[in-house]
Amino acid sequence: FLALDDDWFSAGCYQIPMHTQHQLRAIICNKCDKEKLMFRPCLYMLPHIYREDDVEEITRKMILILHKRALRHSVPSGICHYCTTRHFSVTERHLLKLIASGYHLSETAALLSLSEEQTKSLRRSIMRKLHVKTEQQFLKYIRVNLHFLLSK
Repeated sequence: FLALDDDWFSAGCYQIPMHTQHQLRAIICNKCDKEKLMFRPCLYMLPHIYREDDVEEITRKMILILHKRALRHSVPSGICHYCTTRHFSVTERHLLKLIASGYHLSETAALLSLSEEQTKSLRRSIMRKLHVKTEQQFLKYIRVNLHFLLSK
């Protein structure tokens, strides 16, 4: 079971590897935290036990969790916008947004008030964090996994 501490929203992302058939996951949190979880699909998809639940409700939820063998596989990190970009600086996020919007590197550099070399360095840093090696892989990754950047 994962318990969300008081500062959970700023804590590291949920990254538990695929577990065995004998392991189960559930989130233990306050009822008021449920709305915040909507912005973290990797957490929202897990079964929830609320700290305010009485013993009968906790028992009922535990039986359901154990009976359904809840979420045997890891939730892909790409499903959660926070998970995907949590290690990026504000400038890196801005660069990603501009690239996702179709700007060329030189245009992006001008918009960010950076030199082209600084922008290339920033792009390399992002590529390392995304574990992509080529510019084509980078652009494909943005198109497939980071389309949410266009709506912000």
